[in-house]
Amino acid sequence: MPLPYTGPHGEQNFEADFIALLQQSGWEKKVLKNCTALDLIANWRQILFERNRALLHGVPLSDDEMQQVLDGLRQYADTPVKANHFLNSAERGLPIRRDRDSKDTAHAGKEVYLDLFRAREIAGGSSRYQIAEQTKFVSTHPNYPDRRGDITLLIDGIPVIQIELKASGVDVFEATTQLQKYTQENIFKGFMGLVQVFWAISPEDALYFANPGSHDRFHPAFFFHWGDRDNHIIRDWRELIAGPSHILSVPEAHKLIGYYTIADRNADVLKVCRNYQYTAINAIVRRAGKQRWGEHQQRGGFIWCTTGGGKTMTSFKAGQLILDLGFADKVVFVVDRRALDEQSTREYNSFARDGESVCSTTSSVNLFNKLKSRKADDAMIMTSIQKLANVNEEASHIDAATLAEVAGRRICFIVDEAHRSQFGKMHRRVKDTFYNALFFGFTGTPILAKNMKDSEETTESIFGPCLAVYSLATGIRDGNVLGFWPEYDPTFAEQDMRRVIALREAKISDASELKPGTKSFAAYQYYMTKAPMATVYKPDGSIETKGIEDFFSSADYDSDAHRRAVVRHILDNRLMVAFGGEHGTRFHGMLATSSIPEAYAYWQLFQEMAPGLHVTALFDPNVDQNTAGVIDKEKWLIAIIGRYNEQFDTQFNRRTDPHYERFKSDLTARLAHKKPYQHIANDAAKCLDLVIVVDQLLTGFDSVYLNVLYMDKVMESDALIQAISRTNRIYDNAEKPWGMVKFYRKTNTMRRNLQDALELYCEGDTAGVMEQELMANLHLLNALYKDIAALFEHEGIERFCRLPKDPAAQQKFRKDFTKMRSTLRAAFLQGFQWSGAYAGSLVFDEMTYHILRERFRELPSTGTHSQTPRAGYQLETNLTSVLGEQIDSDYLESRFKILTISDIEARDQEANKAAVIKDIEANLGILPARLQPYARQVLDDIHAGALHAEPGKRFRTYITEYREHAISHAVHEEAAKYGIDEAKLLDVYRTTGTQGINQIALKEVENTADITKIMQIYGCSRFAAKSKLHAALTNYISAQRAEAVDVQNTKNNKTDN
Repeated sequence: MPLPYTGPHGEQNFEADFIALLQQSGWEKKVLKNCTALDLIANWRQILFERNRALLHGVPLSDDEMQQVLDGLRQYADTPVKANHFLNSAERGLPIRRDRDSKDTAHAGKEVYLDLFRAREIAGGSSRYQIAEQTKFVSTHPNYPDRRGDITLLIDGIPVIQIELKASGVDVFEATTQLQKYTQENIFKGFMGLVQVFWAISPEDALYFANPGSHDRFHPAFFFHWGDRDNHIIRDWRELIAGPSHILSVPEAHKLIGYYTIADRNADVLKVCRNYQYTAINAIVRRAGKQRWGEHQQRGGFIWCTTGGGKTMTSFKAGQLILDLGFADKVVFVVDRRALDEQSTREYNSFARDGESVCSTTSSVNLFNKLKSRKADDAMIMTSIQKLANVNEEASHIDAATLAEVAGRRICFIVDEAHRSQFGKMHRRVKDTFYNALFFGFTGTPILAKNMKDSEETTESIFGPCLAVYSLATGIRDGNVLGFWPEYDPTFAEQDMRRVIALREAKISDASELKPGTKSFAAYQYYMTKAPMATVYKPDGSIETKGIEDFFSSADYDSDAHRRAVVRHILDNRLMVAFGGEHGTRFHGMLATSSIPEAYAYWQLFQEMAPGLHVTALFDPNVDQNTAGVIDKEKWLIAIIGRYNEQFDTQFNRRTDPHYERFKSDLTARLAHKKPYQHIANDAAKCLDLVIVVDQLLTGFDSVYLNVLYMDKVMESDALIQAISRTNRIYDNAEKPWGMVKFYRKTNTMRRNLQDALELYCEGDTAGVMEQELMANLHLLNALYKDIAALFEHEGIERFCRLPKDPAAQQKFRKDFTKMRSTLRAAFLQGFQWSGAYAGSLVFDEMTYHILRERFRELPSTGTHSQTPRAGYQLETNLTSVLGEQIDSDYLESRFKILTISDIEARDQEANKAAVIKDIEANLGILPARLQPYARQVLDDIHAGALHAEPGKRFRTYITEYREHAISHAVHEEAAKYGIDEAKLLDVYRTTGTQGINQIALKEVENTADITKIMQIYGCSRFAAKSKLHAALTNYISAQRAEAVDVQNTKNNKTDN
């Protein structure tokens, strides 16, 4: 039986089936085949006329008039960002001037505005959804050949999605490389430059990404897999078109272009939403659309989205669509700090379309006036929680009629960082004032029933149900944030803590007073040997067993000895923590303390023990204003800011900065390397080494240069996750492999609290969230070294004296050494030293590592001038999983190519074939588990002489053929067993994905069965036989039981290659 998507016609067959499914999913039946770009322009011209027939009084566009349209494209849509703005403003019309002699006499010589495209006219009105197949791109450059594009999807005649397909067994990255090559050859310019989204699809995988605009902007970090509502990756092309997500169907593809692409002006880059952003935006907009205004149903819902999940883009797009669709009069974005107000306004306005803006607010009065305004420019508002709270407090001073008018308007509040420390405290008063408003919240740490404290409310009770989830674990999996490395460094020895409590509970002053058999003896023994260090809780939250650490109060840690031990530990390890990377990046730290007096005491100690370091402290000057400590606190702040002024040549003081806002702004900008400190890099004179805090900066503050949090306080649940998340922003992985957290107080309790918090906020999936232990990293280093050594040995290179010549081997070396470098950095941070006790655990030494590093530096440039056949990628930072898959696949193919050399060419190669096969087998782990048995069988057959590999034929092609033949053989036996049509059963088997079995097609299969044979098999009636057949086939197909059951039958039951 011929294989559907392999061999000479594999891609052609795939393309035919792909288009057929598109046609079943809303796209027009008529396909525009073998058109040129000029043909597509002619098609668009006709559609333009039909869309504007009434405006044009039935007179088609002349050549000169159409040229004006194309000139408009060149002027307004010559980059993907400008093209996106062009499409999103196209419904306002493109002006052209009709010919003076036009038969449209009403407009002859006059300007008219053509309706080109309606981004929000989804599957309705005059929208057209066309498929162009094998479009010819005629080259205008003498050095570039003519090209063909597989599938172009056109909406209203405009090309908006370009799809490149590859046959089974061909790496999907070949499709991305092809798109990159076409971009370099200027194919996506002019009319084709309107394409917004690229898809690269094979029968086994699918990637999508926004049009980068330039070939040197292609990067796998921005190639995404689509996912379902639960963020499971979708690789099956059929699910993308006709499954539950069906993003390539009509109307979803139109929504993808009209709703879920964003032009970022500041970065000059087109962005497309990830699937989880799509889910969140869609959920918010749907909920707003269902709001019955006037009934005061204020709870819209909340989005559980971890840091790094693109909350800014998601919330902006949701608010924009709510207004576009007329679901509200105003959208107010609420951030949790004044400092974020201006920053967020700039970010949101970078996403705004032409003629659209997000207005900032300078005060609570200004906010109220904008809420009252009916100007279109005031429809989207950015403000802070503080200003919103002040409006609420000033409501009593506003006349009742005006207040009622504003309060009764259809306002959607979208609240960022909607957790307990901000919005939760004042939401009732705000809701009382804006009684007709609808509230949505974004938070990475929602308050759940499980972690709700007394007198608190859950996030759901404040905002409504959870609408979408993008958890911390998923963010780490996707490479949007780093994992964590927690370290527990108690200043009090466990046995000393046990002894203190044991003596107290035994009511004795010394162990010599103990007498066996007494209650005192039993108590002493229990607390010395059996009592847990951390308290154990029952499922209902009550205490089951009190832990040793909970006998100690905060006062027990409020000692100079404890603080000196913490400071000494920080100083002793500072150089490795702050400068441990190969590039010597200067990172900064944060020390979280339990109280303002403790923060000041720590600051004094650093001035005494390390006066040369730049250490400052930040705490709220408005806390405890009525207590006796206010004078001390004022004195402390003056000393801290005075020292800051001395170190950084600043002039902050209470008179000119009464609330220390300017001081805080300068400190946070310096810590984050933001304006005006964006270029301070490693300048010791301008960098902060450590900031000491109590609560400030533990939520909402972001800096890629903050890599460690020292914790001398007890935290739990959402507050703990918020705090440690200050450290996990992505930076060069070789310099910052994860965020570090070092616990000093009640370390066993904090270990339990961290585990509980991660379980809660990772939804139980904590794999990969915390860094593995030192020995595991050393084992990984050894494995990486052996892989690298094998690369060099294959080319007979001794002591790594030069690079391998094979480009694929070089790429794999680049990937493996990048991983080695970041893992070694992690090991150093965990205490490894070349001359230390653990050095003997490595199979290579420091000199060998330095040699490998030199070879790494000699690798060819991965920039745009690379002469290698495949476009190179920058691997030194944040290597993405999809790129890793590509490089590993390239390496396997380069090894396999040796096995396809003919006998005449291979006389000198024969001796190496066994070694090549062994090397390929050692790297088969990079293949999906279901493919590995077939890959091994291919290699076994070559080794045994049963298979002669054809020159030019790919390893993945053989794997796919072996798999298909194995499945065909298994399905043949299943069909013979029941006397059913083999071809029909195989078709249903192959087309079943996670969306389930096509029951209509399965029924057709069952109708071909030999019922008499089935009755004999099961010894049952005719009626029961049909039921049993249905159950058996359903189980067989859904469980994919034909998959690799007997790989050995593959070569015995397939056609010759």
